[in-house]
Amino acid sequence: MKNMKLNVTLGPQTRTGRFFRTLLTSFVHLGAATLYSFLLIPLILHFENTEKLGLWLLVAQMGAYLTVVDAGLSALSIRQFVGAASEGDFFRLAPRFQATFLISSLQGLFICLLGFSGWWWAGIFKISGNLENLFCQLFLVQCFLVGISFPFRPFSSLLLAAQRFETNYLASSVFFGIAIFLAWCGFQQGWGLWSLLMGSFFQIIASGITSILKVKSLGDWSPLFSRGTGARRLIPRLLRESAAFANGPVFFVLGGLLQSTVLSRLFGLEGVALWNVGTKIATFFSQVLSKFYESSFGGLSELFERGHSLQMRIRFLTVLIATSAISVLLAACLPLGNGPFIDWWTRGVLAWPVQATWGVSLWLITTTLTKGVAEQTKVLLLWHQIRWGPLLDFIALSAFLSAAFLSPKMPTYALALALAPLGGSFAWNARSLFFHMHIKRS
Repeated sequence: MKNMKLNVTLGPQTRTGRFFRTLLTSFVHLGAATLYSFLLIPLILHFENTEKLGLWLLVAQMGAYLTVVDAGLSALSIRQFVGAASEGDFFRLAPRFQATFLISSLQGLFICLLGFSGWWWAGIFKISGNLENLFCQLFLVQCFLVGISFPFRPFSSLLLAAQRFETNYLASSVFFGIAIFLAWCGFQQGWGLWSLLMGSFFQIIASGITSILKVKSLGDWSPLFSRGTGARRLIPRLLRESAAFANGPVFFVLGGLLQSTVLSRLFGLEGVALWNVGTKIATFFSQVLSKFYESSFGGLSELFERGHSLQMRIRFLTVLIATSAISVLLAACLPLGNGPFIDWWTRGVLAWPVQATWGVSLWLITTTLTKGVAEQTKVLLLWHQIRWGPLLDFIALSAFLSAAFLSPKMPTYALALALAPLGGSFAWNARSLFFHMHIKRS
């Protein structure tokens, strides 16, 4: 009996089993990524100064922002691959997969070319002198690394749609350990911040190969590469469909760039470093809670596709209520440990204002709730909410961040970020879900 329950809970044959396998391994991956970043900060501070740390954090953030060139294609692919992937029908999947691969490859090439715009970004962030040249060089290589990762994205989307991404999470967790070791070796050799890019290159290639091998292990994958599928004719349609999903990552990146610009202009590179360190625990908690939404996305979409609306509704509400309650609990605990952790982590080099922790705690609650509601609009394919919700969020963020210029202090900046999600799409999305899912008041 126990073995039967365990097979239902963790076995790959059921939706529940795939959900928990994906969720648990995603936690392992998140733990490895967090440990990597925890080790990275003191490693950089040991060999470099706080300005170099802030410079690298800007370069790393820009690398994350470059994924906006994906234009919603990966999110759309995960959602649209669900039906065929759950049935293992690679013949039906082939045209869309091939078209996605072609678009992703062109997007990667475009990102590589964006690497030559580093001087422009240096001006935006007010980076000058020797640091400007270093930023431009690092940015160029970072663009190349992000660009070569794009052709691997359709393989990852297929695995996420099939809820078979656990191997990738575990393998990537190991790759983080190897990357930090390579970075340490590079610093020992005197390569400075270039050491970090060496580790990134290894992670991208190793993770991409893992995705390809895992897709191959799902069965006969030859139909994915067959000719005459009409993939090219699908490209315009995919671009139109992905445009709706593109607004989310586009405005997320614009919001991130806005935050980085405000930080660097108001507080300098040291302020960028301070903010990234001071919000580390809250960001980690936010990522943990986001895994519940990410891991349930494929299963909820499958239930919706098969017409099991009541079961889908119950599972969504269970996940939303649980994650929201946990976020409140974590936010209440955050003020107790955030300050001592920062002092221990940086050995007292960076002074984080205690008042800013309260704003960060509130941010954890508001972003968790807002993200859960927004993700469900994608499951239900509510196109108006998917298209325009991110724009409302960006407008709200811009309005609230203007307060930081009136009172250029870190606590004010933190409070503005915390309140911005509630002023954006949250109420609109929640109202739409209420009526669309026929949630009745008892």
